[in-house]
Amino acid sequence: MKTAQHLTLAGLAWCSCFAASAACRSLPSREEPRTPITGKISPKEELSLIRADSGIFAAVVRAQLAGGEDDYPFHLERLRYDPRPYGTRSGYPENFSGVQGIDPTLTFARAEGSAIDQLTDNRKQILKMNGVRAGGPISYPQCAGIRVPTPPPPRRSAPTRTRRPDVHAGCPKQAEYYLTVGLPLREQPEGLRNARDTRGRRVSVRGDIWTVLVDERSFGPQGWSWSQYAWLFRRSRGGEFDLAATILIGTVE
Repeated sequence: MKTAQHLTLAGLAWCSCFAASAACRSLPSREEPRTPITGKISPKEELSLIRADSGIFAAVVRAQLAGGEDDYPFHLERLRYDPRPYGTRSGYPENFSGVQGIDPTLTFARAEGSAIDQLTDNRKQILKMNGVRAGGPISYPQCAGIRVPTPPPPRRSAPTRTRRPDVHAGCPKQAEYYLTVGLPLREQPEGLRNARDTRGRRVSVRGDIWTVLVDERSFGPQGWSWSQYAWLFRRSRGGEFDLAATILIGTVE
């Protein structure tokens, strides 16, 4: 079981560093930036999207379950995956992380609702086959972030002795996790070229590369935290997706 100490990711500052964290680790790209694919998606493209998504989502779930205690991706207990891409009704992100090349429509034109429904159903089946819970967001309104400081004590001149409020009193006693997985993107996004992975190594992968965003929200005794990662996969000639690298894009605690 992943212990509470993993709630505070080593070396991460109290920040919201979507574009900043990726930009400061990336080198400028000389390639022309890609533009979103407009127009209606064809049935053939829809099928390609659904197949790629199912393969990558299954690979994410397997890698998470096989994770250990020392290196990301960690093995998590008491977790749930939202089968909807990005955890949204439309299956598309409501807000972008600010990293260049992360728009899902750079690979496939925007899919219709029926395709997203089929894709979501496939994800539900994958979770069921792996014994992983599917569900929506976790909510603990009275649980503050990990880095939120404890309020200062009341003034000594107060007539009665008041107890210092505990900003984490409403947090769960055991860690719980809620994960979302985005839609597949072909290639390594421009904004993540030469970025460092979660082990501190420069990422420069070759082959048939696919990228997906994985958001992790955790709630535990010490508070909540949210982190977004880019997972890079290399697809083999047989169509299997093998995890090649994971990159931290940003975190909020």
